[in-house]
Amino acid sequence: MKRISILACILGIFVLTAGAQQTTTKSPIGRHISHRMANRPSKAQRKVQLGTYPTSAIVSDESRTWDLGVYTGGSWALLQSVNDLGVAVGVGDVAGDERMIGVPLFGHNAGTWFDSGVSSSGVDEVLPAISNTEMVAGTITGDNGNPEAYAWVPNHAGYHLGTLPGDSMSYAYAISHMGTFIVGQSFREVEGYETGTATVWTPRVNWTDGKPTLTWEIHALPTGGLDRPGAVFEGVTLRYWGGWAVNDFGQIAGDGYQYDPVLDEWWEIAVVWTPIKGGQEWKLQRLAMPADAPYTEALAINDLGDIVGDVWGWEADQFQGARPALWNINLRNPKTWSLKVLPTVSDQPYGWSVARSINELGDIVGYSTDDDWIGKAARWNFHHPSDLTRLDFPGDNSNALGVNNLGLAVGGYQYIVGYDDSGNLIWGPWQAFAVQFR
Repeated sequence: MKRISILACILGIFVLTAGAQQTTTKSPIGRHISHRMANRPSKAQRKVQLGTYPTSAIVSDESRTWDLGVYTGGSWALLQSVNDLGVAVGVGDVAGDERMIGVPLFGHNAGTWFDSGVSSSGVDEVLPAISNTEMVAGTITGDNGNPEAYAWVPNHAGYHLGTLPGDSMSYAYAISHMGTFIVGQSFREVEGYETGTATVWTPRVNWTDGKPTLTWEIHALPTGGLDRPGAVFEGVTLRYWGGWAVNDFGQIAGDGYQYDPVLDEWWEIAVVWTPIKGGQEWKLQRLAMPADAPYTEALAINDLGDIVGDVWGWEADQFQGARPALWNINLRNPKTWSLKVLPTVSDQPYGWSVARSINELGDIVGYSTDDDWIGKAARWNFHHPSDLTRLDFPGDNSNALGVNNLGLAVGGYQYIVGYDDSGNLIWGPWQAFAVQFR
């Protein structure tokens, strides 16, 4: 732990001395890696305008809410993560270009947007996250036109995190509070099949002439043999693996999964990787599943080792809905987790409800669909897992995607702006929003 703390301090020094960011080229059409962004609007929907939107925070002192609108001159914005300093990051439209963006909620720059300066156009899962050192990890359009994992600091340098040897693209999804671990995926084509490997990047600081140089080393995470044909689901090979979240102790929450585009069917298992051998390697463990929901997804982990995500399944060819899930770590035996399925807004065996983020106090945020399958930003707490609280987000559809230790939740909302020729809802663009509930 001492080594990590010292490295975090060095990272803090480094971000104050780093130089300018690099630019990249435009990518082809990106890919949805999983269903985690199922509610994300299409490009056509993003262009739908419903009046005008604020370009700086509208703060309500009474309810402690921030109606952040969109990046100045942009058309849509959705926040994904917030650190303990109250700086939130997400993705949005910057002068017609999709980029990682951010905004501080406190201090003299409160409500003033900043951006990565690098395009993420064509990347379906940008999903930026911010550490308490203000380093941001996410995905950009790489020099080869494919998605590339990328780390950057507002107004300072960016780092191309690269791929595993022989791979063609990578994604970064999360960064630890101290900024000492970044996790994601790296992809390649093997014998006509695409495979995704869960990855973790760790920093190394070299000193030359009294000046620090930061490099990131990429590590492939093991699958524990669960990627063998039929090892988990009969007739299925889990070819894709990803790390979605990481804590300051190097524990990583993620998934192994497979998608069949012909059947439009998913197979998915939630896993956790625990560091071993002094943090030089990781060991995989599969997380528990309910009897009626064999498919599980782990999306966030706190420093206590508690994990949240969702569970889902089918029965008699009927979709049973995704339900928010909490895997509590057993403090007497930190190698085991107990599963609790959390309540939903509709309290029905259908819909789509997901726990997306958890802090060290046990606050869990996410979204839960109502009887009409429209998402509502929601909060749970692992001390009272049977309770659900609707967060004070505006709009018809809302998602809470990140929470910090101040009880500050961030995400976004949309309004219904009409119907298409088939009677389906047309959604207005995402607008960024934050609320403090503690």
